[in-house]
Amino acid sequence: MVQTIQIDRASRIPLYLQIKSQLRDMILAGTLPDGTRLPPERKLAERLGVNRGTVTNAYRELVAEGLAEARVGRGTVVRCHDTAIDRGRSKSLAAPRWSELFTPQPYWLRNPLLRDLTALVSREDVISLAAGVPAHDLYPVAPFRQVVQALLARDNAAMFGPCPTKGLELLRVAIAESSLSLSERVSADEVLIVTGSQQGLDLIARAFVEPGDTVVVEAPTYLGALQTFGAAGARLLSVPLDECGLRLDMLEGVLARYRPKLIYTLPTYQNPSGVTQDLARRQELLALARRYEVPVVEDDPYGPLYYGAPPPPSLKVLDDSDRVIYLSTFSKIMFPGLRLGWVAAPRPVIERLSLIKQRVDLYGNSLAQWATAVFIRDGHLDEHLARIRTIYPLRCQAMVDALRETCPELEFRVPDGGFNLWCRLPPGLKARELLIEAGRRGVAFAPGEMFYAGTGGEHELRLNFSSQTEMQIREGIARLGRALKALQDRAGEMMPDEQFVEPLV
Repeated sequence: MVQTIQIDRASRIPLYLQIKSQLRDMILAGTLPDGTRLPPERKLAERLGVNRGTVTNAYRELVAEGLAEARVGRGTVVRCHDTAIDRGRSKSLAAPRWSELFTPQPYWLRNPLLRDLTALVSREDVISLAAGVPAHDLYPVAPFRQVVQALLARDNAAMFGPCPTKGLELLRVAIAESSLSLSERVSADEVLIVTGSQQGLDLIARAFVEPGDTVVVEAPTYLGALQTFGAAGARLLSVPLDECGLRLDMLEGVLARYRPKLIYTLPTYQNPSGVTQDLARRQELLALARRYEVPVVEDDPYGPLYYGAPPPPSLKVLDDSDRVIYLSTFSKIMFPGLRLGWVAAPRPVIERLSLIKQRVDLYGNSLAQWATAVFIRDGHLDEHLARIRTIYPLRCQAMVDALRETCPELEFRVPDGGFNLWCRLPPGLKARELLIEAGRRGVAFAPGEMFYAGTGGEHELRLNFSSQTEMQIREGIARLGRALKALQDRAGEMMPDEQFVEPLV
């Protein structure tokens, strides 16, 4: 009966929802009875003339509604228990199909891999090496508490009132005058406080990017940037990295041919690769940006987290033509829950971003800004950074040692700072399939394909060493080693038509 599925490419409803809706109606009507094996994703995709991922997403939606399940060796099978049918019928009569009313979104905003990974890391039995977050046991709680208590003792009502859209001046001055990678290169008027640097990225996309505009990104790069620029309708052009950062020999050809609106880069302890651009390449990148008159968005969440010699000066510090828009955050160096970041840019850019921010977020948390400003001013941040710069390298080394002992097949480069190790699997093995085995054994990581604008990353993975203790890291890598061995043992055993992506949870 699935031969009756029709695709309307002129419709605003995404293709995967069209397929899912028609299959759903067949299941609820009894046309596809319990136990029916749905066609292999590849075969149905070929018949309908769509990507295999489109069919995969449709099947996953059916699984999420309890109308189907993925079975090892059998693919996706109809699971039309009475409760599922009743629930589906009642919903179809009582409520609108909200998913069909939403505006279409880029693939990475509805990536089932990301959804499954999120569910996996939420399990209590899982050691997560996936999320790039600081260790909660290293949060500077005691000194921050002292700062907050001292502020509250002042009985200053201003701390609970509104502050300027640009952010509290005391905090903007503290950032401009601190050692946070800017070396007093900017003034307080050139700093905008944002609700995490992710909001800064969103504001930049709103200010500069129209649908169809080209944005250059690294391959691989930060998932949040791919989502943000993609949602703005940007055409993302990827330029690969090498051991010294962005491949400028390839970038110049892209700049000459496509004249992009922006270059987005993470030159220091790049996420996810951990690569750091050397000084010469930073200077050459700025020269190219001047020559082709392209602004550079420098995302620098990890700059203060060096574990030996400090990194080269940021692009913002080196910039002598006011072409760099700089982003950073307190989420990696203090608390993620603060939701405080900042943008440093020329005044016209700050003014434009502030106007856009005012429409969606009048001002940030005033008390958090007061406390963070005093925390910096009184030297607590410098003390905290000095402390974690001695602890995170030990966790990194614990992961390196465990990988070399347990997973010698993995290729990786030890970073000089940041939170992550970027690893490559042996030929023939895919990170997505390894994640399934790893989930069964209680460990999670970030598959490499999440960090690419197009294809790529299937054989790569990111491991985070910052958020777990050394003991947890060793246990997590031991579990990963067992998962890798299981994947190697069964590699090549399944026929191509039998291979499918099993849900992680």
